[in-house]
Amino acid sequence: MISMPLRIVIVDDEAPARSRLRDLLADCEATLPLEIAGEAASGPQALEMVVQQRADVVLLDIRMPGMDGIETAQHLRKLGDPPAIIFTTAYDAYALKAFEVHAIDYLLKPIRAARLLEALTQARGAIAPKQRRWPTCAAHRARRYRRASVAKCI
Repeated sequence: MISMPLRIVIVDDEAPARSRLRDLLADCEATLPLEIAGEAASGPQALEMVVQQRADVVLLDIRMPGMDGIETAQHLRKLGDPPAIIFTTAYDAYALKAFEVHAIDYLLKPIRAARLLEALTQARGAIAPKQRRWPTCAAHRARRYRRASVAKCI
């Protein structure tokens, strides 16, 4: 079975930090299929991008002007099919709050590729049941339809 690439949105108010995450993701791509669905420099931009791009994972900075990462995560959790959230931050003081909004992981900068790959693999596992749900439901409906058709013939 070919796995679909993880669609990732990078959210950080600092362009160098977004660039560093792009480089780290390129390193991870050899092991885990992924694609960068977009980048955002603020919480409101992130919310719009996640909805438009149907992101699976959001790499989210904590401290941003305006809407911070925790508030952004709270809004993301309200979506019908929320993405997995991995916080990427230089501050360890927000870890408890991050997990209260159901973060998959909390990575401290400077982030290492191996640590990011571990977090993305964990996120893949968290979203895999959602991805498997559709074929299973479709197959179930097809079996149910065949049974109903057979019952009509008897």
